[in-house]
Amino acid sequence: MIDTLTTRSTKSARGKRIAAALLASVIALSVQAAPGHAVSTRVVATVNDTAISEYQISQRIKLLKILRPHLVRGSAKQQKKVALQDLIDEKLKTEEAKRLKLLLPNDRVEKLITETPGLKSLASRLKAQGLSSRLVNTYIATRMSWNRIISSKFPNQTITDEQVDASTAKFRKQFQQQAAQQAVSIYELMPITLPVDQQATPELTAEVARSRLIEADSIAQRFKSCRSPRKATSGVFNVKIGKRLPADPKKMPAQMRKALDRAGPGSAFVMGVTPDRSAVQMMAFCGRKRIAPDAPKITRDMVKQRLEDERYENLGKSYLRDLHKNAFIEYKDASLRK
Repeated sequence: MIDTLTTRSTKSARGKRIAAALLASVIALSVQAAPGHAVSTRVVATVNDTAISEYQISQRIKLLKILRPHLVRGSAKQQKKVALQDLIDEKLKTEEAKRLKLLLPNDRVEKLITETPGLKSLASRLKAQGLSSRLVNTYIATRMSWNRIISSKFPNQTITDEQVDASTAKFRKQFQQQAAQQAVSIYELMPITLPVDQQATPELTAEVARSRLIEADSIAQRFKSCRSPRKATSGVFNVKIGKRLPADPKKMPAQMRKALDRAGPGSAFVMGVTPDRSAVQMMAFCGRKRIAPDAPKITRDMVKQRLEDERYENLGKSYLRDLHKNAFIEYKDASLRK
């Protein structure tokens, strides 16, 4: 026996809606009983005289995972519940758009998708995930039509300059705090290179390399700061000082990190002769530094648009609650009720 839960509707429409719902249930049972028919056609709920099937829910879950993944991170049952409520909302919005003659026709939706890069990209992305063109078009049409309804019902929603200024300051402070929380500590290193001139024989080249190692040791002993490295290299011929480099201590070999910490900023180390014997490589430890990502740039226009969107969203939620109150919604599974 199918367990049903219903919401109240107006008396004038109740009889017709109940009859339609019963008819939908009978059809659904007949479909399920048909041999070889897919289970996904089973009706899970009816909204006024429109049925919602298991298949539609599975498709909506797939869509939400792409566009609003935060809504469908729970169990399979919770995902099903969220998808069903989203479909119910969509049915009510579509009915209201039809009643007010504000529903965008399919040919108009197709044209908008073709002419609007953002919508075209969205439609292509959804279809690439196996969602049908009809589902994609309906999804886009419903949302655009709903925006038309809210705009016509609640015109001239003015946001004051004071509200924009206060919210702009608030958002900037929040983003700066978030950037500060993401700051990481790095080490600043400075490469110092003593080139080794190639000689007539490998033995002579090795001798020059040994001489350069001695010079590198003397530089390391005299080195005091990355601000004035030339003082340490004074009197030594052909020394190349590189630019400071950021280094993540977490990615350094443990032995190297410990050596740097022991020596502290303002120290220099001889790394040795390069494998090809072309130079003696040194590294100076300039110091530690905390760096944070740049906070996003927030403009007043961006904030004003966001405040307007939030206001219309809240008005839309209130409007949708009223549509729910006046609708006849029947659930075939009590656990999926909102």
